[in-house]
Amino acid sequence: MTTYDASPYLAGNFAPVAEEVTAIDLPVTGSIPPELSGRFLRNGPNPRSVDDLATHHWFFGEGMVHGIRLGDGKARWYRNRYSGTVDAGGPNTSIIGHAGKTLAIVEAGAKPMELDDELNIVGRSDLGGLPSGFTAHPKLDPVTGELHAVCYHWPDQVDKVHYVVVSPEGVVTKSVPITTPTMPMIHDMGLTQTYGAVFDLPVAVDFEMAMGGSPFPLRWFHDYNARIGLVPRAATTEDEVIWCEIDPCFAYHPMNSYDADDGTVVIDICEYDSMFDRDRNGPFRDSKPRLARWTIDPTTAKVQRETLDDAVHEFPRVNDAVNTLPYRYGYTAGGNPETADWFFTTVKRDMTTGSTETRTWGTGVEVGEPIFVAREGATAEDDGWIMVLLYDAARDTSDLVILDATDITGDRVATIELPQRVPHGFHGNWVADR
Repeated sequence: MTTYDASPYLAGNFAPVAEEVTAIDLPVTGSIPPELSGRFLRNGPNPRSVDDLATHHWFFGEGMVHGIRLGDGKARWYRNRYSGTVDAGGPNTSIIGHAGKTLAIVEAGAKPMELDDELNIVGRSDLGGLPSGFTAHPKLDPVTGELHAVCYHWPDQVDKVHYVVVSPEGVVTKSVPITTPTMPMIHDMGLTQTYGAVFDLPVAVDFEMAMGGSPFPLRWFHDYNARIGLVPRAATTEDEVIWCEIDPCFAYHPMNSYDADDGTVVIDICEYDSMFDRDRNGPFRDSKPRLARWTIDPTTAKVQRETLDDAVHEFPRVNDAVNTLPYRYGYTAGGNPETADWFFTTVKRDMTTGSTETRTWGTGVEVGEPIFVAREGATAEDDGWIMVLLYDAARDTSDLVILDATDITGDRVATIELPQRVPHGFHGNWVADR
């Protein structure tokens, strides 16, 4: 395997793995809950080769999906597969299950890649009418079963994004073009029962860099007019968007968004001071993410920002049942703002009281995005499990750990030993069989 020590985003567990592996009947410590029947899936970049270590960006590289199938209290298999061919690297950012399909997805890139249940490539899907590319972060509305997305695509949408709605059956039912002054980087969106939120923030394509052949032509613009667009969910034209200015900052991932009783929109989000200003290889060396709340008044078009926690928080998740709705609990990967180049804690935050429970995994153990899986028939918001990938540097391998979401600092429910490490990557989901 190639050594990539010349780049911080290719060293250690950022480095790609060399082989596609299949392993069955994985070793388990503890007991996997029998009702967990489905697949834990995670996507991320896994470059087959790197031309220039100095200019390589972590967001680039062929997509690789890692999957663990659970059923009948057993870990049936582990597979890792590229989400594209050698000639056309596949989406590398997230993977979802929707309308009976497994879809690998990416921001600003090609259309979703459909995979079968064993992670083999089926082919591209335009979801019955995508205007161009898709997004890494469609938002599920648990009330309607729809997916909502803010999509853009290089190079055919350099002055617009699309607000797209996908039906529970997996077909595009609406696409509203929204003009932007340039091509902003929009990784995710906010969604409430009333609005979709477009994050037009100061990271955008520098067209001179793009024309000059830069491998990553996105950068921080100090004079950018940062704003959030509230798109009424019933909107059919961009004239209905309410644009609200916000002080310059950047964010990849909202934890959740909802309509407050006073008519404002609340977006809880992992917020950075800046992004891609000095660090040209990845997201972590300009500033660190903190947990913030943006409260937006659609009447006055004003945004109030509040820091909820100065500690490092990223990869926020909630119980899918409370997406778009007032909620109590959020889960993040956490760290120390002075030392964290990756994450080493799992955090449960009570958004009502402001209290946190933090699980520290131990020396040399690094942790990924916490995925919440609800218990069937649950009546409490946190009745379920947290699934999280760990990388143990001492063993140079990874485990999938299951925690009781009501007690994340308690004993592990189960630890599943994987046959190889899972490189630090982006996003995943639990896709149940039912």
